[in-house]
Amino acid sequence: MKLKVLLLSTIFAAGANQASAQYLNTDVFPNPHSVSNNGQVTGYNEQSGPYFIWNPETGNVENIGGVAPGNGFGGVAPLSYDGKYISGSSMNNDQNNPLAEMSRYNTQTKQWQTLGGLNLGSGPSLSSGYYISGDGKTVVGLAYNTAKRAVGFSWNEQTGMQDLPTADVNRNARANATSEDGSVIVGYRDYGGPWKSAVWRKGADGKYQENKFILIDPKGSETDQYNVLAEARAVSGDGKWIGGKSDFAFPNAWIWSEESGVIDLGALTTDAGTTAWVTSFTYDGSTVLGYSITKADPYSSPIYRPWIWTKKDGMKDLNEYVKNVLKFDMQGDVIYVPTQISSNGKYIIGWTFPPVLTGKIKTFRIQMPNLATDEVKTTVDATLYPNPVNNILNIDAKEQITSISVYNLTGQQIFTKTMNTKTSTVDMSAYKAGVYIIEVNSNANTRTYKVIKK
Repeated sequence: MKLKVLLLSTIFAAGANQASAQYLNTDVFPNPHSVSNNGQVTGYNEQSGPYFIWNPETGNVENIGGVAPGNGFGGVAPLSYDGKYISGSSMNNDQNNPLAEMSRYNTQTKQWQTLGGLNLGSGPSLSSGYYISGDGKTVVGLAYNTAKRAVGFSWNEQTGMQDLPTADVNRNARANATSEDGSVIVGYRDYGGPWKSAVWRKGADGKYQENKFILIDPKGSETDQYNVLAEARAVSGDGKWIGGKSDFAFPNAWIWSEESGVIDLGALTTDAGTTAWVTSFTYDGSTVLGYSITKADPYSSPIYRPWIWTKKDGMKDLNEYVKNVLKFDMQGDVIYVPTQISSNGKYIIGWTFPPVLTGKIKTFRIQMPNLATDEVKTTVDATLYPNPVNNILNIDAKEQITSISVYNLTGQQIFTKTMNTKTSTVDMSAYKAGVYIIEVNSNANTRTYKVIKK
């Protein structure tokens, strides 16, 4: 992959050894879910326990409550792009019959908001949250219908709850992911046993249309299960690309768009008993993250193979990519499952083991050195003034700014804040005289600027 290294990584390399800062880990929780565009990480430690937020820069891990998956509960804890909101599940306030509901957590107010269901539960849950849109306004997952089947379910700030229509109410369905604005939702629909791809699109009336299968051969029949792609696991922020897992009908992980049709991402192995997953995209779908698991038989140990895919270079082993291309020091750890790449392509998270498998599972975060393929836009057009600055630094951008961070020349982050505005300020009055790096992030783009403090 052709690398374009921007100002921030260049200056950091001239300062301190950045390997340790580019790869960070924690063993407080081993099940990472999501990473925001400003690098915050969510996950959980134990089944049906609370969710956590990890700040890799400070090392702080915050217990935010909620109900993690397991023991009859469902849900995942993805972050909105700016890190303000998290979806998942939390307990409602019904004193007589408390149940878990699809929920949204506000990191500023530190409160969970339960989002309802269809008044029919399954075990301890009324509904479960599996994903949140990049703008934080739409949460998707599942609820339960009168036939006691799981159905795709959504909630939006403006329209409230909506079950996602399906052709057969007697078949289970679930929404796994959504685009930045919530207009495209992907997941699965039960195909009489196998879970097959399902796509819901929002119509002009604001309501979601009945889910559609993704066909391998668009001219073929959806009644032929060998012509229907398996469960959809991810959708790009712009809603154009959908990715999913392999099954008997299609042996490798795949991505699909209306323009291209299905694209086979290839494989790192041809061993029998291998299943592959797409876990996430960058905003425009140009970079894809995923992994495969090989089990030769029910009694053999699983072999994990993490990978990263780009249009230019295809599929690469992620451990080899980090070691040989990025040349980061992984401290002896080995990546097993990469769970997400941030929408802006700046961070990759997942879980690792030490090479001898004797230590604890760790959650890791890799900070990419502001890399991009030729197809990806990676800069935010902003004006910073005055420069040099004595006190207040003004920042004006042509698009919505989601976060601003300040670094010193050793690469240490000394300030960060989130927002959703085209203008902002940073008070630099307390900083020592010298050169600082200001990183400006939008939902899909990043740019760094050098500022001199008098």
